[in-house]
Amino acid sequence: MNIGKFIVLDGIDGSGTTTHTKALKGWLKKQGYSVVLTEEPTNRKIGSLIRTMIKTKETSSTMDALLFAADRLDHLANVIEPALTAGKIVISDRYFESSIAYQTVAGVEMNWVMELNKFVKNPDLTIILDIEPEIGLARKAKIEGKFEEPSFLHKVREIYLQRARSQQYPIVKTNRSIAEVQKYIQELIQASLK
Repeated sequence: MNIGKFIVLDGIDGSGTTTHTKALKGWLKKQGYSVVLTEEPTNRKIGSLIRTMIKTKETSSTMDALLFAADRLDHLANVIEPALTAGKIVISDRYFESSIAYQTVAGVEMNWVMELNKFVKNPDLTIILDIEPEIGLARKAKIEGKFEEPSFLHKVREIYLQRARSQQYPIVKTNRSIAEVQKYIQELIQASLK
């Protein structure tokens, strides 16, 4: 049986995860691969609830961590695992590194966030897209949600970079043109598919 590959692009708001996961899907399809593009929070029931809640300040950081972990387990069982079993490449716009970075900065203990996510599957490749928060936020059409604020995102970025170094994730600087960044990401993917 041909088991697929699970690839994640993660990074702070405005780092380009959505732009580059979409471009990556198009490029991989042209190479003849069967690709599933997904994201977190998902568009499933728990993910939709999260999308509504993070635009407000109604939930605590602990509740956010629990909701994201629940959405992720649902995502894994109903989207990621079935696609991988069918031999597809799954590309996710964010995954558990987002919870580790964002929820830790929001005041939840990192070890507890990791414990909540201990049952999720590790990706075959996680790439961290890195940008200065001010540049990333300037790229966004509109700012919405409690996490999109420069001083908060500077701390989130620092955790992403620490985690990337400790887990040996490739870090891709995204303050260059989309074409340059995408070419570099494609080279990383090509190496991992060999």
